[in-house]
Amino acid sequence: MITAPAFIRQTQQPGFQIKPLMLIYGEEPLYVRLSLDALREALKAQGFMQRDRYDVEGQFNWQDLQMDTQAMSLFADKRIIELDMPKGTPGKEGGEFIRNWLNQQQQVMDLETVVVVTCEKLDSRQTKAKWYQAIEAQGLVVQSKPIEGNALIQWCQKRAADIGLQLDGEAAAELAQRVEGNLLAADQELEKLGLLFPQGAQLTIDNIRQSVADQAHYQLFALSTAMLLGKTQYALQILHRLQQEGLEAPIVLWLLSKELRSLIAVSQKQQTMNLTQAYKQLNIWSSKQNEFNAALRRHNLSYWQSLLGLAMQIDFQIKGLSQGDEWVNLSDLVFKISQ
Repeated sequence: MITAPAFIRQTQQPGFQIKPLMLIYGEEPLYVRLSLDALREALKAQGFMQRDRYDVEGQFNWQDLQMDTQAMSLFADKRIIELDMPKGTPGKEGGEFIRNWLNQQQQVMDLETVVVVTCEKLDSRQTKAKWYQAIEAQGLVVQSKPIEGNALIQWCQKRAADIGLQLDGEAAAELAQRVEGNLLAADQELEKLGLLFPQGAQLTIDNIRQSVADQAHYQLFALSTAMLLGKTQYALQILHRLQQEGLEAPIVLWLLSKELRSLIAVSQKQQTMNLTQAYKQLNIWSSKQNEFNAALRRHNLSYWQSLLGLAMQIDFQIKGLSQGDEWVNLSDLVFKISQ
């Protein structure tokens, strides 16, 4: 296993060694994307000009993929087959395809086809699965880990330097805090700063505060994630910060009510179908499914339904129809969702 930043550097070295199957996965989507882009460039330089992409979800037909990999024309370009498998669950047939592909390609001197699998975060059970172990043994595994704390501050400084800007420590820390550790958001903000300031400009904390838009929406996303994953203290810290920054209580209540309604809907669907089908019918993105899984393991349908009463009480307080402090009750609701 190799980390995403190290892998990106490796692809840029002469003689980059291609493996028949490579897995890129992790919690940081920016580095999953950057790793995939770097790999595409490296493979293109070695003659892999054709690229085919498959979305692996639901009732994916692995037999069709098997036939496709065998139907190679004599004069066909070298090609990349990309399998987007967000949940990291290939199933029995998918696991067999992965192991068989690796075994078949092990003796091939000049690879004509390379398979690249991308996933979101994998848990310990998945990394112990036979398909994962086979890739680790015979292919290559690239992990995209979250960047936090001082490492995130340093990342902001390095990324700024890449686009011709200089960030002092305070400015980089302010940027990291405003985007709540979201690298995609940080990257976007730095790109904007590159357009606002001349090359070589030294940016201060005041420049960041004046130029970087209020990232309350990123904090809302972070609040949702923390609640669903059961990170109670972190969720309450985010809520307190939102209150301090002047975010209106109805917006927070909208978020909490939306997540509650989704939890209730999934719990109801789960009584007649499996989770995968429920998520698909309710259009819950794969990136949120692990968070919902964590919440659903903590409480049942009746519990989530009981919290709607508290949400309604907060709504009455916001509208002046009931006495009480809506922020106190919002804290209580965040606590009860995340506990």
